Amino acid sequence: MLNSVSSPLQASLWKAIFLPVLFVIGITCLLIYLSEIIDRRHQFEHLSQYQTEQIADASEYALLFNDRNLIRNNIQSLLRQTDIVGVTYFNNQGNIIDNVGLPPDLSLPLPTLASHHYTQASDYYLSTAPIYYSNTNQSNNFNDTPFSEPNSTILADAIGLSTPPKKELLGWIQVSSSTQRLQLENIKIAVASIGYFTVLSLLSVIACWYYTKRLATPWLTISERLHLIQKGEFEKADSLDLPEHMQATNSALEHITERLRNYRTELENEINQITKETRENAILLEEKSAQLHIANREAMESNRLKTQFLANISHEVRTPLNAILGYTNLLKKDELHPQQKGYVETIAQSTNDLLTTISNILDFSKIEAGKTVVLESEDFSLKDTINDVLHSLSSTLTSDTKDIDLIPNFSEELPDWVKGDKTRLRQILNNLVGNAIKFTQQGTIRVNVQCKAITQHELEIHVEVVDTGCGIANDKLGQLFKPFSQVDSSHTRSYAGTGLGLVITKKLIEQMGGSISVNSELGRGSNFFFHIKLEPSLKKTENLPLLEERWLVLEPNTRYRSHLESLFAQIAPHSAFSSTVEQFMAELHDHESEYFGVILSIGDDQESAKDATELAKYVSTRFALPYFILCKPLSYLAQYAQRFDLENDIIQKPVSKASLYTALSNQTEQTLQTKPSQHHETSPDYNHLKGLHVLAVDDTPINLQLLGHWLDPHAIQLSLAYSGAEAIKMAEQNTYNLILMDIQMPEMDGMQTTQQLRKQAGYEETPIIALTAHALAEEQQSILASGMNAYLTKPINEETLLNTLTKWCAAKVNLSQQVDEQLAEVFDVNKALNMAGNRPQAAKDLFEMLMQSLHEDQRLLNHHFANQDLEKLIATVHRIHGASKYSGTIELTKHANFLETHLKELGFDEVEEVFEDFMAALERLKNLQSLIPWPQASQTPEQNLAHPTD
Repeated sequence: MLNSVSSPLQASLWKAIFLPVLFVIGITCLLIYLSEIIDRRHQFEHLSQYQTEQIADASEYALLFNDRNLIRNNIQSLLRQTDIVGVTYFNNQGNIIDNVGLPPDLSLPLPTLASHHYTQASDYYLSTAPIYYSNTNQSNNFNDTPFSEPNSTILADAIGLSTPPKKELLGWIQVSSSTQRLQLENIKIAVASIGYFTVLSLLSVIACWYYTKRLATPWLTISERLHLIQKGEFEKADSLDLPEHMQATNSALEHITERLRNYRTELENEINQITKETRENAILLEEKSAQLHIANREAMESNRLKTQFLANISHEVRTPLNAILGYTNLLKKDELHPQQKGYVETIAQSTNDLLTTISNILDFSKIEAGKTVVLESEDFSLKDTINDVLHSLSSTLTSDTKDIDLIPNFSEELPDWVKGDKTRLRQILNNLVGNAIKFTQQGTIRVNVQCKAITQHELEIHVEVVDTGCGIANDKLGQLFKPFSQVDSSHTRSYAGTGLGLVITKKLIEQMGGSISVNSELGRGSNFFFHIKLEPSLKKTENLPLLEERWLVLEPNTRYRSHLESLFAQIAPHSAFSSTVEQFMAELHDHESEYFGVILSIGDDQESAKDATELAKYVSTRFALPYFILCKPLSYLAQYAQRFDLENDIIQKPVSKASLYTALSNQTEQTLQTKPSQHHETSPDYNHLKGLHVLAVDDTPINLQLLGHWLDPHAIQLSLAYSGAEAIKMAEQNTYNLILMDIQMPEMDGMQTTQQLRKQAGYEETPIIALTAHALAEEQQSILASGMNAYLTKPINEETLLNTLTKWCAAKVNLSQQVDEQLAEVFDVNKALNMAGNRPQAAKDLFEMLMQSLHEDQRLLNHHFANQDLEKLIATVHRIHGASKYSGTIELTKHANFLETHLKELGFDEVEEVFEDFMAALERLKNLQSLIPWPQASQTPEQNLAHPTD
């Protein structure tokens, strides 16, 4: 252990000492090498220069007298010198006199002074020196001048006035010296320097290693002791001693060892105590876990009972409401006194209010339980739907203190027809507009609708509900979308309500791919605005031809007059408007012949009704013009129209484009005595239903009687059964084209009765339609899984019933095709079987294991997504993605792949829609799992009923 621990420390310490020493040795050897090389080079150059200059002085007389023998002797004497390999003499013209050895370098000019340089390759050193002849024939009067007299020549030379001897250039000599010996000596010096460096380095390695070993040993011993202390081997740690100069450190380590030994003993005792207590707590936790498990089962049972209770309440309440609304609609078809008609309308409205409250409670129970509200997809007219909502809510303006105009406003790009859940959209608008009516006493409530984004497969509809009511304080806005919460929750509050409407509205809007917000100012009104996603519809509305007749409209209300102007611009653009009676009468008198008729808008009270009647009669008598009176549904004139003999001359507010066009075109055709317009609203033709034989099964006689009242006028034969057993007996004796089946019946409920009927010959494909008050997705799927084709939620009306008969009796859609269509995009049985080696039971077991895990995974998905825990969310989605590949769940696999890829690449950026699609696919799989057509060996009785065989 010591050696293994010492290696890094000793090596690091050795490097820290040796590397500087090695650096110093290397620098020293390098300096010595460079010094020797430079010194030898200087000696070589000095010798060559000296020899050249000396031979140049000695060659003066040889060139002067052109003595070639002397020149040759000089050359030979030079060549005998070391390193000289060539000598050349030049005359004063630069011509070669004699050359021995290396040829001269003629590329350079001959200098006037001695010069020296190396050749380009540094192989030779060339020294060139000029040869001069000095002329010394000057008059010498040294001896002629007496000693006692100054000598003029000496004085002139002393003061610098004497003339130096003249030098005459006789030629040049060039000596070439080889550098080979110098290079060999340089190599020897380099080898010697390397040798010295190597020997000194080896000696330094040994010396430094020995020194570092002595320095590192005590620290390695300390490290080893600490390591043993860390491992808890205190006895071995005490056996390692340090040198005498480190006894203080040794004592400190022994003290630390002793303290740690005591602490370890205390810690082990505490651990034993804690372990004992943990075991005792584990026993208590097991008991608590068992109690929690029991409580959880009780809670689940309580939740199931609550759901069952709500279903029972829904059935028990909706069943009599179905009869009340049905017979109320039948009464509306009879001729009634206006007061009686008002009573019937009140009954119908009160029943609808009660139905809305029940629906809100049921919807909230689904939301609270985390269940998904089922959304239908059907073609419907968006504009007509909004107009219908406003018209139905206008009948709630019964208070004498409320003076409100309901005004729709549609953008030009808004399509007439869309595809989506019409019922849920009506529910949203009913809640928002109903709240606006509740909190508004005077003014207007505008519903502005725009289509902001249009793609090939998706529409984004923006809706604003703007009122001029009391408004909401900013600190109260946060309570609007909380369950059972109201802005004024005191017992003396001015406005009633359950506090569930906006909660349900928000949930429905979110489920339809949108969101809702609110702006409000206390005392000035509120603006609830939301957007939802719908699909484009292939249905188109035929354009109405413009009416050429000119109408004069009297509307004192500025806001509503603007609304009427926009409507008339679309159907009768030549019409004119007046805001006062005086302006109206003046216009009639001045342009009587230009107008085809007049429209009068009046107030709600009795006095306004009398004034409007008198004005209408005057116009009719004086100008012979037809007239219409605009009034609210519960105004005095509308309730007592028969008293004023105005039953056929009233147009009720709020006015829609369709209702206004129908009234004006009908009046035009009556005046011109032409055939009815092709744009009149006609009742649907149900002649194709004649001769059908329908069996209705219900334990409530009044509901069966109501069905008879609806079907008898259309020549549809109706047989009645008051129990499931009676229905089975009647089915054995007769053949029926369609069966209407109530769900909750004593002894044998509707699903059990359906299962028995499906086993009878001839009823495998007979359409069976459930009449139910159940609205939960799981219950609806149970209904379909029992063998029924569709369901109608109570209360139903005559039109819905007849349209259902048309769909199932005329289209000839059988049960197997219906189930296969629902499963086509969700589940692939063949793929599941292939993954399981064509073993049906194994494939079903894999699928059931997946479905069992999905219940817990769904909770984890919502939890991780809400907490923005990306890593755990990816892990959960990845697990579901992997398991779904082997179970035939093609839609779930596809959306799991989309979601996992998005999370890994983009995280939580724009993931909401992808996550919602994945959760929707998971819900569809859960709802349709009971309809999967497993092979006969692994099917349940319910699945066999959903896919009957011949």
